[in-house]
Amino acid sequence: MISLDIKINEIKNNLMDKNIKAIRNNKLKKIKYENTKKIEFKDEILIKEYNYYVRLLKKIKKYINNQENIITIFDVENKENKIFYIVITIDIQEINVGIPIKINIITGDTNYTYMYCTYYERKENSVLYINDFTSIKPNKGYGGLLLKKLDYIISEINKKIRNYNLKEIKIIEGKMLANKNVISEKNLRKLYIKYGFEIDNKNNMKRNVVII
Repeated sequence: MISLDIKINEIKNNLMDKNIKAIRNNKLKKIKYENTKKIEFKDEILIKEYNYYVRLLKKIKKYINNQENIITIFDVENKENKIFYIVITIDIQEINVGIPIKINIITGDTNYTYMYCTYYERKENSVLYINDFTSIKPNKGYGGLLLKKLDYIISEINKKIRNYNLKEIKIIEGKMLANKNVISEKNLRKLYIKYGFEIDNKNNMKRNVVII
C-alpha cells in the first residue's frame, strides 16, 4: 500500500506539471480524519494536506471538462508550500458582443478569488474591461498576486485570441468597485495603484498592458 506522503507528492507533481490526463482520471476521495480515533499529529497534518489536494483536483476537473468553444488556460503557482491554479476561461461564442473572460484563483481551501472581465475589440487598441474583482475571504494575498501576474495572464489570452484574427489586448480598463465585506475602497485603490492603474475621481481605472 502506498504511503500517504508518497501519494501527496504524486498529486503535487501532476499538478505542477499540469498533467491534464492524470487530473482528469483522478478518482481520489477525501479522508474523514475528523472521525478517526487515536490519530497522530503527523498523520493529521498529512491527511489535511492530502484532502487539500483532493479538493483542488476536483475543482480543476470541472474546468478541464468545459463545454465546446470555451478556451481554458491553466497557470500553476506554489505559495507557502501549497499549490494552487490560476484558471482563465474565454467564451469565444460571444465574439460578436464582447468576449467574456473569467480569471479565477482555485485552491483546495474555501479561498476563492475571481476577476470577471470582457474583451472589447477596438480599431486601435483592444481592451480588457474589468467588471468585477473580489475574493470570498480577505487578506490572503491572492488579489495582489493576480494583479501582479495580470500582464502575463493577458499575454496568454492574446496568444489564444490571435487564432481568431482578433486584435491583442493593449489596455486594461474598469470601474473600481469595493466589496466592503472584503476590502475598503481606500485599500482597494492602493492595491490597484500599486500595480500601475490610474484611477480618476469617478473610480474609472485604466493602464496599459506591459508586453511580456
